[in-house]
Amino acid sequence: MGVTLFEDSHWQNFAPISLTKATFDITVGSRTIFEEHGSNPEALLTREYLAAVTCERHVQCRVNPSSIDNDTVLVNGLLHPGAIDLDRLLKVTHTFAITAGDRLIVARLTKKDREYLSDCVAAGKKFDVTRFSVEKATKLKPEESQGLLSDPWDIISVLENSLATQLSGLHGESDLGPGVRVVGSNDVVIRGNASVEEGTVLDARKGGIYIGADADIATSRIVGPAFIGSGTQIKQFTVIESSYIGQNCRVAGEIEHSVISDHSNKAHAGFIGHSYVGEWVNIGAMTTTSDLKMTYGNIKMVSGRNKVDTGQNKIGAFIADMAKTSIGTLIYSGRRIGVSSHLHGLVAQDVSSFTIYGTSIGARNTELELRSAIETQKKMMLRRSQTMSKAYEQMIKDVFSATAIERMRAHVRKSKFRL
Repeated sequence: MGVTLFEDSHWQNFAPISLTKATFDITVGSRTIFEEHGSNPEALLTREYLAAVTCERHVQCRVNPSSIDNDTVLVNGLLHPGAIDLDRLLKVTHTFAITAGDRLIVARLTKKDREYLSDCVAAGKKFDVTRFSVEKATKLKPEESQGLLSDPWDIISVLENSLATQLSGLHGESDLGPGVRVVGSNDVVIRGNASVEEGTVLDARKGGIYIGADADIATSRIVGPAFIGSGTQIKQFTVIESSYIGQNCRVAGEIEHSVISDHSNKAHAGFIGHSYVGEWVNIGAMTTTSDLKMTYGNIKMVSGRNKVDTGQNKIGAFIADMAKTSIGTLIYSGRRIGVSSHLHGLVAQDVSSFTIYGTSIGARNTELELRSAIETQKKMMLRRSQTMSKAYEQMIKDVFSATAIERMRAHVRKSKFRL
């Protein structure tokens, strides 16, 4: 018996950060849902255009297989595994489905239903849970489906608790060297060859702190729960609080309650708060996200074609992979910043993917040429001693095509960007 993770149509709610990766590969706390499953799932179901890059991320798994075993338990890729008794469900031999509203949470399905589910997932379409023919159906109210993420701001609302829980069981070397001050009693874990400079304060009163191998921490203040990935450089006088910083990042300024994904740069002064920053993003000097309204009211975000109350009074920006911001960029709260977009000036609205945005500095928003986007990404990867795979390049092309209608609706023109 094994587990197959699948995407449901809520990947659309998480756009644009979900345009370049499956939902189970989005970081929640310090780990993805995939990583939270510990022993690797045997199969993964994702949108067809993401199958090749998902294979590269998970070489040990079957991705969008032509058939799925009868005894496989299908688990929603946006469900935290701690929210269900998966061990018990793996022992159930009959077909079953647990749903919440119109969403499938976990199930064992007939061959016909598995094929229907797989086809819908590959096409990125919504599937009808009432079509499943099972021996036992359990219907939960949406509010009863704890641990099932629905919107991107859920990542921010659970971030601190997720980090605290995930870091509580970590152990390792803790030779901090002279002049490093530790406050609080939670675990501080320093992996091999990491360097923490004299004068650094590690505040572990609210949660543990993890510093990965070969990380380099100049004199800074880190407030737990916090995770610093391997090979990451934290520049002098940086303040990091309740945040995840991925591998091979360059970080400076102030980061609060945020996720900075692998290979991204925020190497200068500026503030990132209650935000999600994707992979291969470059944040220019003095770029700042707003994460609080002047009225202290809840932040509203565009979801589909409607504005939705997030229920949170602190939400920053959701910045997709490969995006870039120029010096002095200011981003209003609750904004979605598209894949490979380039931002200038004050950003007071969502930005579609592959858009050079300059409304506030008197420029017309223009489409970033696909060729330029690919070449820029190749250059950035080489700076981290990586080369772009054919699958990754094709994924960029597919996302560019898929988001064309988004740019058309935003009146993004095809021309050279001019100031």
